[in-house]
Amino acid sequence: MAWRLDQHVIKGEIQNRIPGKVTGLIWLKGLNQPVELKLKGNCYRDLAGAKLVFENPEPTEGNYTGLDICQEGVVGDITASKKVKIPVDPETAIGEFVDGKIPYVIGNCLYLEWFSERNGRVLIETTDYKWTVTLPQWSLSENEEIEQRLRNQQAMFDFMDNLANAIEPEDDPLPSSGEMNEFQWEAYLQKSDARSDMLMELFEKYGDDPKCEELVAEAMGWEIESIDYPDEEDELWDENGLLNEGKPSPDEYLPNHPLISEMMDVTSRIFFETESRKLLNEESSNPWNQLLWHSQLTVSKLIGALEEVAEGVDPEPGFVVATLKRALHLIHMTISTLEAASSLQEEKESWQVDIRKALFRMRESTLNLMQEYRQN
Repeated sequence: MAWRLDQHVIKGEIQNRIPGKVTGLIWLKGLNQPVELKLKGNCYRDLAGAKLVFENPEPTEGNYTGLDICQEGVVGDITASKKVKIPVDPETAIGEFVDGKIPYVIGNCLYLEWFSERNGRVLIETTDYKWTVTLPQWSLSENEEIEQRLRNQQAMFDFMDNLANAIEPEDDPLPSSGEMNEFQWEAYLQKSDARSDMLMELFEKYGDDPKCEELVAEAMGWEIESIDYPDEEDELWDENGLLNEGKPSPDEYLPNHPLISEMMDVTSRIFFETESRKLLNEESSNPWNQLLWHSQLTVSKLIGALEEVAEGVDPEPGFVVATLKRALHLIHMTISTLEAASSLQEEKESWQVDIRKALFRMRESTLNLMQEYRQN
């Protein structure tokens, strides 16, 4: 998927003073030299012919393993005037807004995208930077910008084609008949995840475009009629992190399996204990937030693995084992996150000890169930 660098940028400069050529330097926190851009193509009209200088007031260090210090390739969408919704603090907002909805203003977003020969799609997207733009030395006409947008779309489609070929090489077909073993199911699920990531990336990029459906379909190689948009569904977890137990309907059902029920209980306990102690906040790096998130993901993975089992259907053993492996990985992550969060306190509280014991029971039960299905 795309390299997203916006959180790690210290400062940078990009210029398009020569038609058909975009160059620049970007300093990333933790790197001892700047990333250099050597790209073919033009910025959009607001930056074409000009030099952009930008600075991030709060950079964070990232993992740059595999990132080429010299970025050669073609431009994507490069503009400092993409219109986006910028959330506003409700306490400082002026005027009325719908209850439960975060107020926002429409503002400019800095959107710097390019397609590198070595790293594929690279993106800086933010409203938090400070930036300035010089007067242009030449201008891009409206028709030339339209042509550039079409070239950028093609670059995105080519990037997606390369990803699809990497995910599903022509010489690596799945079995056309018979049951798959756990390893074949693992490979299939990995490919499915990768294609889902591709789809999400396309919707993030083109979600506000009037031709979103057509663009996504073309990039994914689908017929437009094949895109199915489900009706809005209730979330499994409500806004308070608790199991959403709204009025049941034929289309809303939670599988009744002991592992799923136990993990739901653990997750609800985690939310109650952390929320009542005001340990949760808006920071994604907060280990207590991560603990709750990992436990919720574990429930989702267990439902995916055991839904047919709970319904009395005999699923393929390989499928159950492969999906339980994914749930087991998340149980391990939940245990690890609990240890990290608990280490921030002088000593563990009793509820943390109880949850740790419950998670290890879950781990043991999951391993036993995997073994049962392997023996089938």
